[in-house]
Amino acid sequence: MAQRNALPIVFEEYPPYEFVEDGQVKGINMDIIREAFKRMGITPFFEPRPWNRAIYQLKTGEILALSSGFRTKDRQLFAYFPDTPLALETNMVITRSDRDISIKSLDDLRPLRIGVVRGYAYGTKFDTMRGLNIIEAQSAHQLLLMLLNDRMDVAICNQTVFKYIARKEEALDKIRFVFEVSREPLYLMFSRAHGQRAKQLANDFGAVVRQMVKDGSFAAIEARY
Repeated sequence: MAQRNALPIVFEEYPPYEFVEDGQVKGINMDIIREAFKRMGITPFFEPRPWNRAIYQLKTGEILALSSGFRTKDRQLFAYFPDTPLALETNMVITRSDRDISIKSLDDLRPLRIGVVRGYAYGTKFDTMRGLNIIEAQSAHQLLLMLLNDRMDVAICNQTVFKYIARKEEALDKIRFVFEVSREPLYLMFSRAHGQRAKQLANDFGAVVRQMVKDGSFAAIEARY
């Protein structure tokens, strides 16, 4: 049974930010969240769920908080965002090392098969493009496997995440990062359906993370990964 003063944090596997290894929840964002809520006198517990399901449950209020996502106009309708992010995400276009593909602008993607993870946001410029040949994967790991198996010409993913997964698959030398799509902060999102409680938690969490940045504990957590 969850502790009385515990806070459930839902996340999707997104290493090295959020993942499960040997039955333990680990990751940069998970450790930052743990430390921040410890300072707030709250014990978080973590539940992995598929991203699209988690987003829907955040909208309906079935869950209180979800880690981690971009702050978009659509999401601001159903989520409160702290004023301090958990991480800065750099999304890149990736191709196989043996493919002669050069990308100088987003328009160069139009003739290509483009792999993305279903439900993810990649920055306003890409997300609002129309007429693209999009191929959806269920996870970043599946995205890598599909790229390696020539199911797509390029993939778009967080650079840190894709490198981490490729290294685990011993495939880092088989991929090439060719173009930066976006660079945006990732946030812990709190459900607006929970009203004032969620708004206050978002405000308090942002203030504590900002303190962690100042005292060096934020950078120390990042350095562990």
